[in-house]
Amino acid sequence: MTASRLGSLLDRSIVFSFDATGFRRHQRNFATESERDLHDQDVLITGGTAGIGEAAARALVRRGARVTLWARNPTRGKQAADRIGAAFTPVDLGDLERVAIAAREFTPKALAAVVLNAGAMPLKRTLTHAGHELIWASQVLGHLMILRVLHARGLLGPETRGIWVSSGGMYSQRLDLSDLTWANGYQRHTAYADAKRAQVMLGEQLAVRWPTVPMAVMHPGWVQTDAVKHSMPLFYALTRPILRTPAQGADTIVWLAARKQTPRSGLFWLDRTPQPTHLRSATKSPPADTTALVEQLFADTDVWMTAAENP
Repeated sequence: MTASRLGSLLDRSIVFSFDATGFRRHQRNFATESERDLHDQDVLITGGTAGIGEAAARALVRRGARVTLWARNPTRGKQAADRIGAAFTPVDLGDLERVAIAAREFTPKALAAVVLNAGAMPLKRTLTHAGHELIWASQVLGHLMILRVLHARGLLGPETRGIWVSSGGMYSQRLDLSDLTWANGYQRHTAYADAKRAQVMLGEQLAVRWPTVPMAVMHPGWVQTDAVKHSMPLFYALTRPILRTPAQGADTIVWLAARKQTPRSGLFWLDRTPQPTHLRSATKSPPADTTALVEQLFADTDVWMTAAENP
């Protein structure tokens, strides 16, 4: 069996693609590439107080970037920023009004990348004051809100890369818009996968809607983080010996932000390589569902766009 054939079989196994052995195997094929100069360049990262986000922030700071973290917890955020050498702004991604105001007040000198990384998985169904389920609000609506305000302000362009941090868990889910508040029974893993599926679809659509803004979606593989430990304890216990480090999970984020050649917009990435967005036909949605998703997300954030434009 050739090495290429074996690699293909290992990737199809999922386990030996998403785990640490998969990263090390993929890493052998990483090309040596030039990086753009990130000195005096700004990078905004949501949820970068631990795990993958913190690892990405550290790597970008080492490259000279001026990193700003946005996260809900002021204490953890300030501590993480001090550890990393970054700035910090307390922002609850589920509070769309606060997100719109923060995005309006954000004043980068030269914005190189926006890393949409925040990704908590609440154990119990939680609604925001606007009535949105928290996973959907913070990971889909809140992140879109950031991009929309920055785009309206003229801060997104060919040199600014939008990077969505999704999850391989989205492969299990077909987009379901029928009960986004989970009023009929909250299933946190399904709610999370649904949001991550929506991120992938939205990334593709934004690449079309904003053709001058490089837009990428990536997933980090299976990574050893406190978030995984607390939200998926059984999975964590079974897979801990083979989980990736946060730095391995963050590698593609850093590569997308730092590589000199602009990544092709609208693709889904793992370990610096474009990936299919579906592994089986059952998770594919008809075009009408994609249209409905984008229309609903823009409608749900329109009111806060008005607030951002008219403080």
